[in-house]
Amino acid sequence: MRGSEAGRAVGASAARLGLRGGHGLRGGNGARARALAVGLLAAALAGCAYAPASGPTGDAVRQAAASPETTVFPYAYAILTPEAVEVLERSRAEPPADLAGRGAADAQVLRVGDVVGITIWEAVEGGLFSTQNSESRGAALPDQRIGPDGRITVPYAGRISANGRTPDQVASAIVSALAGKAIEPQVIVTIQQSPVSSVTVLGDAIGNAGRVQLNGVGERVLDVLAASGGSKTPAHRTLIRLTRGDVQAEAHLARILREPAQNVRVRSGDVIAALDIGQSFTSLGANGRARRIAFSTEVVTLDQAIAEAGGLDDRRADPSSVFVFRYEDPEVAVALAGPSAAPEAGASATPIVYGLDLSDPGSFFLARRFAMEDGDIVYTANADLAQAGKVLSVVDDALSPTTQTLRLLNQLN
Repeated sequence: MRGSEAGRAVGASAARLGLRGGHGLRGGNGARARALAVGLLAAALAGCAYAPASGPTGDAVRQAAASPETTVFPYAYAILTPEAVEVLERSRAEPPADLAGRGAADAQVLRVGDVVGITIWEAVEGGLFSTQNSESRGAALPDQRIGPDGRITVPYAGRISANGRTPDQVASAIVSALAGKAIEPQVIVTIQQSPVSSVTVLGDAIGNAGRVQLNGVGERVLDVLAASGGSKTPAHRTLIRLTRGDVQAEAHLARILREPAQNVRVRSGDVIAALDIGQSFTSLGANGRARRIAFSTEVVTLDQAIAEAGGLDDRRADPSSVFVFRYEDPEVAVALAGPSAAPEAGASATPIVYGLDLSDPGSFFLARRFAMEDGDIVYTANADLAQAGKVLSVVDDALSPTTQTLRLLNQLN
């Protein structure tokens, strides 16, 4: 604690006790009063380090980073500057493995068990598929199910492979098989039923987990979620994870709603998990109050986090000592704090503390650009004067009986 601040605080306390100047106690009692005031000052100066506190001082946080041997868990330290914030923004500019570009093709692939309809036209009347006594130049064949061997039967074309092909590909195969038999045939293949074409939907954020049948109309992620009862949690807390074979991609539901490119087409066999990720940060120290706070939006910035924590307590907080404790990506940590921030062998993240000086008005713009992450701790250290006030309060309480006795003696004299 700074001596000048302690002196002012002690002087104010001594005045409250009636121990200053020539208007207080007289004679020997006055000498005792002056001795008591000096004792108050000494107690305040010596007691700052032992006063009750909600955490380390700002200097202690910075010094422990510079001297790892002084802390039980060494960490890196980086001051939030415009350059540091730019590094953090670049590292988070491209979300990994999002859903865009991972949709199925527009046409659905046929599978064993699907029921298809086939219509064949010819260029002129009187062809293979013309109806007798009719001017029709084509015919709609009865619906048929793709057999266990993956094939269907078409008159004059024989057995046509359908499993794993799109309807257009099957139509082209039929046209080729009818070449030289039908008169310039044209074929349309449609999916009538697809009992084996489905997507599995699960997760703690979905209304009704289960299998959703696809109708072959190009269903997308949001269509499948709606058919499953929708999300039970707010969009910013819901993570959608699409698994296709051994490939996974994910995006927040809020992002899928905001960006149409993320609402991709699904494919039979896909697994969609809707997960309540419940992101949060912890507020400690001289903020409004200590608590764990859930993210209120998809992205929460440091200024929003401080506001949601109740702001800085102007009776206790040191605005120059606002910190964010985090496990950071090693490459980012090294870029911000130097080679010493490299993690130990086998570690996947680096513990780091970001420092922000909110006594500088410009730092509020940096706080607006600093994105919080799940599990972050926002800590504001106590101001030195707040610590002195705690010491003096304890001393005042302890000396109150003695002060009253000295005042009584002064009145008797």
